[in-house]
Amino acid sequence: MEKEIEIDLKTLRPDQLGYVYKDIKSQSKVMETCVGASKFVNFEPVYVDVNYRGIDKKIKMKSAFGQIFGTQIELLQPVEGESIYTEFLNEGKEGFHHIAYRVDDLSAYIEKFKEQGIKVIQSGLLITQLYAYMDTEKILGIIIEFIEMKKRGKRKKK
Repeated sequence: MEKEIEIDLKTLRPDQLGYVYKDIKSQSKVMETCVGASKFVNFEPVYVDVNYRGIDKKIKMKSAFGQIFGTQIELLQPVEGESIYTEFLNEGKEGFHHIAYRVDDLSAYIEKFKEQGIKVIQSGLLITQLYAYMDTEKILGIIIEFIEMKKRGKRKKK
C-alpha cells in the first residue's frame, strides 16, 4: 500500500511562477506580447553555487523577471553546468517549471516535506534568498520552490 502524502500549501500564496527556456530573451518578448506580462528585466549570465541532487556545483545561468497580475514571472536559461534547469531541457521540455512560495522558515518546510519522503532536488543562496526546489513533480505535476529571505544584520552605529 502506498503511503498517503500530507502536504499543505493552502495557507501560502504563490509568489512566483518559474519558466525554463533555451532562449529567455526571445521568450520574454513573447510573454510581453501574447500574455500581457510587464516588460521583462533581462540579466547578464552569472555563476551560481548550487547543491544539485546532493552535490555542490557551480552553474552559469541567465534570468529575466517580469510580472503578470501582480505575480512575479521568472525566466531561467541554463548556460553552463548540470542543474534542474538543464535536466528539464534535456527531457525535451520548455516552459512552466515551478511555483515558488515565500516562507519564513525554509528549514521547517524542508523537514516537513522530508518527513513525507519528498527530497530537496536543488538548493542554494542567491544574494539574500535561500531557496530549495522540492521533488514534487510526480505528486503535483510541478516542482515546488520555497524561498526564505535571509535576515540582514543591522549595522552598528559608530
